[in-house]
Amino acid sequence: MKKYIFTFFCFLFFGFTGFSQYTIKTVPNPKLTGLGFVSNPDAILNNAEVDSLNAMIQKVEDSSKAQIAVVVLRSIGDIVPKNFATDLFNYWHVGDSEKDNGLLILLVMNQHRVEFETGYGIEGILSDAKCYDIQQKYMIPEFKTKNYGQGIIKGVKAVTNIFLTKSEEIKPTEEMQVNNTNNLYNNNSYSENIPKYSSWKNNDILIFYITFSIFSTFIFLILLFVALLKKDFFIRYQLMRIFRLYFWFILIPVPFVGIYFWVRYLTDKWRDTPRISAKTGKIMHKLTETEDDKFLKKGEVAEETVKSIDYDVWISDEKDDVLIQKYKRWFSKYNACPKCKYKTYYKVYDKVIKSATYSSSGKGERLYKCTNCGFSKKTTYTIPKKTRTSSSGSGSSSWSGGSSSWSSGSSSSWGGGSSGGGGAGSSW
Repeated sequence: MKKYIFTFFCFLFFGFTGFSQYTIKTVPNPKLTGLGFVSNPDAILNNAEVDSLNAMIQKVEDSSKAQIAVVVLRSIGDIVPKNFATDLFNYWHVGDSEKDNGLLILLVMNQHRVEFETGYGIEGILSDAKCYDIQQKYMIPEFKTKNYGQGIIKGVKAVTNIFLTKSEEIKPTEEMQVNNTNNLYNNNSYSENIPKYSSWKNNDILIFYITFSIFSTFIFLILLFVALLKKDFFIRYQLMRIFRLYFWFILIPVPFVGIYFWVRYLTDKWRDTPRISAKTGKIMHKLTETEDDKFLKKGEVAEETVKSIDYDVWISDEKDDVLIQKYKRWFSKYNACPKCKYKTYYKVYDKVIKSATYSSSGKGERLYKCTNCGFSKKTTYTIPKKTRTSSSGSGSSSWSGGSSSWSSGSSSSWGGGSSGGGGAGSSW
């Protein structure tokens, strides 16, 4: 009889706690609870698995390549996991505010879904396709066998390897110098080897430059061919806009000096070419920057004011026949506002409130504000204690496997990053 009573109360307990439906505001923030980077309120992961994840993620954060958050929940109700991941990412502000190098990994048990949410700054390193590939290759097979902890660990390990490998690519220079020194000592004439090494190095750079130039030109020609096949001038512009960046003719003067100015001429022409209304078939004309404001929302006007996004408004003679096309700026200090979602949210200041010393940590403060809706957020972060150069540096981080509490030199809050919806999801 006691056995049945115990089982009954277990079902009641899990019905009210283990299977609770989380909202954005009720998900425990591990940065605030001292649990490192992993939010595991339903204890789906064991302590050893949480500690392993924290250790891997700490290495990535120390490298300044990315900031990773892992969230494992039993239920979020009927909310779409992708939307939940995006909102939670922007609510916590995962990643650096200037680099937008955050990654949030969300596992929703009752929907059998895993989501990767990425910040703008890491989309080039961790593309949507790469996120999906990692999930399918490392995580989903483990989830299907109910090895959820191992699935998360393998996925995070694959991600951390990508970030850490990127940072290690600059290190072979030291190895090359060591090997070259050994070769010189093994040779009878030290001085005679120096010109050979310099010649090899210069030739290697030249070969790389030529190869990169040819490859870049080939990519340009392919995109140009695809763009010219499109009838929509807006799509043409978007396909070729990357070649409007200055770094092309700075990095590859030949042949991109000519290509750069030609592309600017083409894209400006495409942007101003009259459109044909898809609704009425009539010719549309573009309004001036002053005229188009009455067709834009308040937030869109604010985006134009801060120059984070530019809008072109086209109209025809027919009433309500309006076409609005958005042109995002490549580089801007403004990000999507967590409240109004317009790209008018920026960092007002980042200042030190209390300086760190050798005996105690310091404290910093950041203020963010939206020029559109007026939303503002003030965050504080911990500045690690100063370390003496003569010390061993072994005290960077520690964690306890028994209680899964986490103590490290990392900040007690996320960095202020944002996401525009990049990433991928998979089901099992």
